[in-house]
Formats: sequence, C-alpha cells, structure tokens
Amino acid sequence: MSAMKKILSGVALVASLAFGATTTQAQGVEFDGTNFTCLQYTSSMADNSSTKAQSGLAKTWVMGYLAGLYKASNTLQVVDDAKAGESIASALATKCKEVPQASIWAVAKFLAESPRKIPKMASDSLDLNAYTCANHTAAKAGSASEMMRADLSDLWAFAFIQGFKNFADKDMVITIENKPVLTGAVSRNCTKMADKTFLELTGMVAQAVKLGG
Repeated sequence: MSAMKKILSGVALVASLAFGATTTQAQGVEFDGTNFTCLQYTSSMADNSSTKAQSGLAKTWVMGYLAGLYKASNTLQVVDDAKAGESIASALATKCKEVPQASIWAVAKFLAESPRKIPKMASDSLDLNAYTCANHTAAKAGSASEMMRADLSDLWAFAFIQGFKNFADKDMVITIENKPVLTGAVSRNCTKMADKTFLELTGMVAQAVKLGG
C-alpha cells in the first residue's frame, strides 16, 4: 500500500475562476486524509474512543476522494441508496485492518480501483443531489451548526479535488496548507453561481486548478 508521494505545495487557479480564500473553519473539523492512518481510523471507531468524531471525518473524506476520482474518469454514479455508503465504509474498515500503518489516502486509492457507486449522502448533512451553492453560501454565514455543515462540505470538496487530480497522477499529494485556497475558490465561485449544486461547482474548480511545485 505504500507509494512515493509527489507533494505539491504550490496551487494556481486559472483566470476563468474567481480566486479567494476562506477563513472560516470550525475547531476539530481540520482533517488530512493523506496523513491520517488506518490505525487512527480503526481506533476512532471504538464506542469509547475520545477521537470518535474522526471516523466520521475519515468517511466523508473518502467519499469526497472517490467522487473526485470517478468524476475525472467520467464514471461517477451518485445514487439514492444508503447501502452504497455502507459498502464503501465496510471496504474501508476491512482494508484498514489489513494495513494499519497505511494512510486513508492510500486505502482510498485502493478502493477506487474497483467501480463503486457513491451515495448521495456524503455525510449526514451533505446531500450531493440537493446541496446547492446557495445553501453553502448561506451556511458559511449561518449558525454554528450551519457553519459546521459548511466546513464538512469543504472537507469533502478538498478530498474531491485530491481524488480528481490523482486520476491523472496517482502519487500527487495536495498539502493541507492549500486547503483554504482551494475551498476558498469553491466558496467564492458559489456566490456567483448559486444555482449550481455543490458537486457541480467543486467539479468545475477541480478541473480548473493548476498545480505546480
């Protein structure tokens, strides 16, 4: 499961998309799937774990990653079926038990080798078929719970872009320092295209992003 990482710290966006960074982040939501290990994931799944919330973040990250990679390969299927999510979660847990030192990113790449349907509920609060840019913009300026919803959506979007880029370059790692830039681009463009779904807009940004060392 180990692979050489091509770590890219520089990110540029093409001129056709607005550029902007977001500063709104809820404490505890920051998550880096390229460094979060399977051992951390399986440990966080225990009922009495003090890091139990991280298992949910890991699942959301993997859902975003797979959606992005499948989008890049024109094989993305979003379905209204909770069993699709259960299947991915089961495969994630099984593989993680086999390779505890591997990262969630490495396991997500393994899972992506097989065709999988993506559930429309990427998390409890993110419906890929219904969550729009208008919803995201409102959530950014909403209550604490709404801001958390926006932050979880940003987590999903960052993982989506990572997966999208890994279709062409499987060893590329977008460092966590670039998350505010990328999710900021999504948020800024969401204010201009309110009728787009968050999934559609994130796909547009993922395609437009230019990466360089």
